Amino acid sequence: MAKSVFVLLIGNKERGETNDYQLLQEETALAEGQRLGVDVEVAFAPGFDQLRVLRKRLLDAPSRPFDAVITEPASVATMDLILRDLKGKTGLMLLNAWGPSVEEYASTWGSEHPFGTLSTDHWKIGDLQGRQISALLPNGGYALCVTGPQRSSAAQQRLAGARSSLRANINLFDTEAGQWTEADGIGAFNAWYGVFKARAEVIDVVAAHNDELAMGARNAGKAIANPAHRDMFAKARYLGVDASPRYGRKLVDSGSLTASITTPANTGMAIAQFDTFWRNRRPVPLRAFTEVTPYPLSSAG
Repeated sequence: MAKSVFVLLIGNKERGETNDYQLLQEETALAEGQRLGVDVEVAFAPGFDQLRVLRKRLLDAPSRPFDAVITEPASVATMDLILRDLKGKTGLMLLNAWGPSVEEYASTWGSEHPFGTLSTDHWKIGDLQGRQISALLPNGGYALCVTGPQRSSAAQQRLAGARSSLRANINLFDTEAGQWTEADGIGAFNAWYGVFKARAEVIDVVAAHNDELAMGARNAGKAIANPAHRDMFAKARYLGVDASPRYGRKLVDSGSLTASITTPANTGMAIAQFDTFWRNRRPVPLRAFTEVTPYPLSSAG
């Protein structure tokens, strides 16, 4: 009988509250499962509801038990609860997440089930975005970063990476989005602008932790009542992350975004690693990374 994998991604697909990267993750997982003969079931849940959805599926008696879970935890706290719930019951691949508890659980997970993590290098993403900002501000200046939710280790690492590679004459404001959608980008920008509008700095670059957040910030800037500020944000350059073929890359190619960073889907690689484990008993790497590159390649200076 074919092995089965349950893939839990971030978002609410029924309400259209998913970003394009998560949809690419779904598409890639289903395609790789079909290629390898692995049964793949994909579900979406917003960050606050991930654990409930996972537990419900675990306890769903009529459904076939799965051999492994692939999930991208929305926070370190959620990751720790998932580790606790699944230990000894199934294989697990954590996407785009890391914490001290991962190594602790790895030592006692056992050899019967595959266990590991697979991530984009979020610090590297931030480093590249910081270099993109620096390339756009050769004489220094001010920039705004719209981050993902800071309970996410990905957002924390991306912001730290960006700050590490900025030149000393560049000042970076930051504002936190609640999730990763365009609507969250609008909300984060408006919350920051409510305080900034009394200031006099000129913002020349708006960077965001994904392409949807960047477009949300761009659209929010167009709606500002103050004509001078509206003109300033219309002239600003916008940077995103993900550069998925159907969304972010098209935005860069059309000029809506100045640049982005390509973050390949990693669900397919996770399924392939599980398949290798099941066929050859080759251990899954505890910590593996996918390669990230600026888009276009010249944008990071």
